[in-house]
Amino acid sequence: MTVGTTAVKVLDTNPKRRCYDIVNNGSATIYLGADQGVTVDSGEPLLAGEKVSDDMDDEAVYAISAAVDQDIRVTEILKRE
Repeated sequence: MTVGTTAVKVLDTNPKRRCYDIVNNGSATIYLGADQGVTVDSGEPLLAGEKVSDDMDDEAVYAISAAVDQDIRVTEILKRE
């Protein structure tokens, strides 16, 4: 998935989610937030090469960067039914 200078949804809201990982595989910092209003000033920074994991949140996740074409990898694990 590619992140650029416009916020994009990287995970949909999913009550069946057990956890997720987001890896910043790009060369610039990306910023994560809970809605499409996330900016490089308001988002939680994820530096190049870093990974964030969350097992408490089933809400949507958005990402933005100050640079274009930043590669991220997203993995979502679902709860068993």
